[in-house]
Amino acid sequence: MSIFVRIWFGFSLVLLIGSFFILSSLQQQIKPNIRQVVEDTLADNANIIATLVADDIVNGMVQTPEFDQKMQVTLSRELNAKIWDMQKNEIHQSLYITDQRGRVIYDSTGQYTGQDFSRWNDIYLTLKGQYGVRSTRTDPTDENSSTMYVAAPVIYQHHLIGVVSLGKKGQSVQAYIEAAQRQMLIKASIVVIFSLLLCGFVAWWLKRSIEKVRQYALALAATRKKQPYFYSARELNDLVQAIASMRRQLEDRAYVEHYVHTLTHELKSPLTAIHASAELLEDTLPIDDQQYFARQIQQQTHRLQDLVERLLLLAKLEKSDEAFELQHVDLVTLIQNLLAQRKGIIQQRQLEVQTCFTGSCLMQAEPFWLGQALANLLDNAISFTPAGKTIIVRLEQSAQHLVLQVINQGPAIPDYALSHIFERYYSLPRPDTGLKNTGLGLTLVKEVLDKHRASIEINNWADGVAVSIYFTA
Repeated sequence: MSIFVRIWFGFSLVLLIGSFFILSSLQQQIKPNIRQVVEDTLADNANIIATLVADDIVNGMVQTPEFDQKMQVTLSRELNAKIWDMQKNEIHQSLYITDQRGRVIYDSTGQYTGQDFSRWNDIYLTLKGQYGVRSTRTDPTDENSSTMYVAAPVIYQHHLIGVVSLGKKGQSVQAYIEAAQRQMLIKASIVVIFSLLLCGFVAWWLKRSIEKVRQYALALAATRKKQPYFYSARELNDLVQAIASMRRQLEDRAYVEHYVHTLTHELKSPLTAIHASAELLEDTLPIDDQQYFARQIQQQTHRLQDLVERLLLLAKLEKSDEAFELQHVDLVTLIQNLLAQRKGIIQQRQLEVQTCFTGSCLMQAEPFWLGQALANLLDNAISFTPAGKTIIVRLEQSAQHLVLQVINQGPAIPDYALSHIFERYYSLPRPDTGLKNTGLGLTLVKEVLDKHRASIEINNWADGVAVSIYFTA
């Protein structure tokens, strides 16, 4: 079972159980609440009627046909009332009146006249000066057959002369109870369905967030993936941070081991040459041989220094997880400064440099690292261009890209080397000396351009090699 189903099922189960108990409790409260309202209304009406019939009781008019007719007309009056969504067409109340001993002297139904009701709670309590009310079922097995009676004392000149009791059948308010229960059930169902959908969304969000963390953890093995951030899940952010920290610790160890092995391998050859040359210089040698071996030591020392410097630069670049802080850089000015720094070596090698750009060319870049990358490209072009040949540096701008090309006249790159040209420590011999460089220059260039979201291509040209860099415009 997926974590989405588990979370959604757990949320839904808690929601449904809670909703069931709350709805059941509210449904059970509807009936007594409506009955309380009915009782309150009956109490008001009973006291009003008790005041109105006091004179009739004293004058003995209650037991006359005229009084009965008047009450029957009143209780059978037709109504045309729409109470909320319920239509009410008649009065659903009954009335009986007792004397001060509890004997019924008037009954609107004509069933109980002359009977002793002094033991019924509504009459009994009222005669004792208390609030009298009772509910009586006509069918003991049917809850809806009950009739509620609320009594009020009839007071004449500060003396209790009788009791008026109003009755209302429970069946008359059952429609209101059922309507209220039905409306509550419909609204509760809508709320529950919406809550289940919301639970599903929360479960999906949690699953998606956990999946992001999983993908981030898997992607760390091969690439430097940007850490996901969750705005409302501090624990997930802590987990991502812990994974990143663990990755850095493991990577640092592997990184150090890798660099120790590679550096040891790369240092072995020049150290061996230096050691051999130094041993030979200890013997008595002709001046020409001494100068040759001294130059060997100087060349290998320079190679070691260049290797260490470039390794440090590459390590600093690769270990930086943060994006470059881009600034406005004039690419034309940057290239001109780099060419000016190499003016001596260019003249020494009798090279011609042609630039094809005018004015300025502003772009977003990190000046130091972009300068390092372009410096490596220019150094490569100078190294691989024979004396008397030409290097072309040009800029072309379109709506989508800014293209920088460095083209040198010289030997073409062998086909077998084109696919390895950006690999670490891979280098081709220089045409004038036959020596290889560190093999780290183009690796550094590729890393820098990747962080600038730029791409690079190296292809053989008509009579040389063309390096093309595509910056996003």
